[in-house]
This record gives sequence, C-alpha cells and structure tokens, in this order.
Amino acid sequence: MKRALILIISCLPLIGFAQQRKGTGVIYGTVVSQNQQPGKHITLYAEPLGVSRQYPSTISNDDGHYRLENLPWGTYKVYAEDDEAGYLREVDDDNQSQPSVKISRNYPQAEFRVVLPAKAGVVQIQLTNRRTGAVIPWMWLTVTTSTDPLHSDNHSCESSELTLVPPDRNLILHITAKGFREWDESSGKGKLIFVPSGTRLTMAVQLDPIR
Repeated sequence: MKRALILIISCLPLIGFAQQRKGTGVIYGTVVSQNQQPGKHITLYAEPLGVSRQYPSTISNDDGHYRLENLPWGTYKVYAEDDEAGYLREVDDDNQSQPSVKISRNYPQAEFRVVLPAKAGVVQIQLTNRRTGAVIPWMWLTVTTSTDPLHSDNHSCESSELTLVPPDRNLILHITAKGFREWDESSGKGKLIFVPSGTRLTMAVQLDPIR
C-alpha cells in the first residue's frame, strides 16, 4: 500500500501538466459524517454549475478520501447521493447556498471537503388490494416537501422497495397503482408524514380497484 501511494503522489505533477493541456482538472478531498467520522465507500457526484451534462461520480475509499478526475474547468458542487448508504440529495436543496469548488487553468487541482447530510428516512409500503387482500406489486409514489410543493419526487417502483425520503421534516405522500384508485388517505391534499433521520416508517396501504 505505501509503495502504491508514493507512486500516485509522484505522478501528480505530470498529471497536472497533461490536464492543463487538455483543459481538465481534478477535485479531491475527504468525506466526513456530521460527527466528523470518515465517510467510507460513499458515492459522490460532481455537478457542474450552469452546464447541462451527465455528472461524473466516484466512491470514497476506506479512509473517506475521494478523487474526481478529468473534469472540464469550471465550478462544481460535490455531493453525496447513495441509496445503500442512506444518503439522499434532497429535492429542495438551495444550490446557491451550497459550497462550491472551482478548477481552472491556473488551479487545475482543488481540494474540497464534503460533509455528509443527515441520513435519509426510509418509507416501506405494504401495498394490497382492499377487495382481495392480494399484494399489489407496483405502485406510483409521489413525495413532496410541505414547504416546497413545486418540487416533488415522482417514481414508479416495486411496492416491496424501500424509499428514501428527506428526514426530519413534514412530507406529503401520494400513492396509487395502475388499475386502482389513489389511496384514500392521500387522495386530495396528500398524506402528511414525518420520518426522523435514519429511521424507517412502515405503512400498510390498501387500494380500491377501479372496477
């Protein structure tokens, strides 16, 4: 391990020279939890500001170190989004207030420390047909923050899947499925839920078939 590390460090000036010629750079640093522990094996994304493109990603190592390479010069937000680890990029993030990092011709390598958000809450839906009691395998789920109803997470998924939601806040939930009416408790204004960080809310939901 020490020999490999020395090799990587010794190559940095050459890498930087090549990146200057190609107009790309590197963002690197550490990932820590809110109690300052290393964020191990966390998926991170670099979002270029003002550019519509696919975001590069990487995974932090055992020490919480990460490295995003071959990034075009510009300003980036670096954030964690990792369902398995329980980290969710919240749909109502204020991009203007989030810290950013810039790489350029003069500064092709930039160090940036990523602080993980609070772990997401988890919602588990036990979805059944009210008339027959049979399990409904697929559902359409909409989650909206009560303070920002214009931003919502809409997706179709297996009813057995666990859904990550923004923690420690009031959320509005809508549940329906093909061939069924919307859940009577969410029909209209939606079902209000609150899931503390790192906890799971299990809900037994019955839908009425349309026919």
